[in-house]
Formats: sequence, C-alpha cells, structure tokens
Amino acid sequence: MLSIVPTPLGNLEDMPPRALRALREATAVYCEDTRRTRNLMTHFGLTTPVLRYNERDERDNRRLLERLQAGDDLALVSDGGLPCISDPGRRLVALASRNGIAVTVLPGPSAAVAAVAGSGLPGDSFVFLGFLPRAPGKQRRILQETAALGRTMVAYESPFRVKDLLELAEDVLGRQAQACVVRELSKLHEEWLRGTLAEVRAQLAARSELLGEFVVVLHPKEAPEHA
Repeated sequence: MLSIVPTPLGNLEDMPPRALRALREATAVYCEDTRRTRNLMTHFGLTTPVLRYNERDERDNRRLLERLQAGDDLALVSDGGLPCISDPGRRLVALASRNGIAVTVLPGPSAAVAAVAGSGLPGDSFVFLGFLPRAPGKQRRILQETAALGRTMVAYESPFRVKDLLELAEDVLGRQAQACVVRELSKLHEEWLRGTLAEVRAQLAARSELLGEFVVVLHPKEAPEHA
C-alpha cells in the first residue's frame, strides 16, 4: 500500500497521531528532503528508513512501484503539509493506481485550506492556484480567468515575489478587491494581513525585507457574499 502522509507546516504539535502510526509502520518513508524528514522522524522517535523521492525521475517512480508490487508498505511525505498539493506525489499516486496498488490519503495540515478558513473570505467554493507561473503575462491571464468565476482564489508565493504578485493582482482585480496574506502559517512568527488589496499591498510594500512563506487569498468582489 502507498500512504500519502501529511506533516506539519511548521508547528510539530500539528502532527496527527494517525500520521505518526503510518510513518512508524511503513517499510520506508519517501520524501523531498531527507534532512528535514529525518529531523521530523527523530523528534518523534521514529526509526523507519528515510529515502529521497524525485518525482521527475521516472527511475524513482518505477523503483517505488516495484517495491509496492513486492508488498512493501510505503509512506510518502513532503517537506510540510499534504503531498500532491503543490508538492511531489501526483505521478506516483497515478502510477500506483494504474497498476492496482492500494493508495490511502491521511487528512492533515494544508496551508491553502487553513488560509481560506482564517481569511474571512468565502470558503464555500474557492480556486486553488498553487504557485503561479513566473511570467507576468501568464499570471495576469490566470488571475483574469479566475476572477471571472467570482470565487475566492488562493496562491502560494515566495517572499521574493509576493509584492510583485499583489501589485499585478491590484491591477487586474482593482484596489477594492479583498485580500488576506498569511506569512509563516503555524510557525512562531505567524502573521495575518487582511483588508482591501490596496491596503494589504501597501503594508507589505512598506517593508524593506520580507521573510518566510506566504499564502495569498484574494476575492475579486469588494463585499463578497457568504453562502
């Protein structure tokens, strides 16, 4: 069996008990960064072998499939949150499914869902954009197409590009569109900025340096209705 196992976004107290059991009972744990995952395993006293998984390497995918076909129970984790959601894992899940291997997913931390829940914006229906393309033209088109749906939208962004994304979003959606930017979700320096897109962008623009991981939640309407 292949188990997709969530891990904390930053706060280790968020580690689900069922996820701990899955990691403990697995034949091996595959991950993005063995150093980070080994630190997690050590913290919880887990001794299951930890191996790196490169989704873009078809040899890796084939190697894991062979282990699953041989009867091994493998766990897949990402550096934080739920694998396959803007993190590696999709190809392996698809490959395992096509070959009749059982796949189970354990619910757990997800930055996108947590950000929507705390944004104050409609969460009955939202569009998850993940990491947007680097090209401004492609970003603009995606924002325009998503805004046409009239739904809350969620994107991940780095501290080096979040100001540019908000500037573009303000140009596309307007100054009075609603925004919530979450920095370092679940970590020691967690921060939430809420307001109009212009207000939130101005707060970040005034800072000379930005650190941490960002989740950007936007809504094209000035006063969105909640279901």
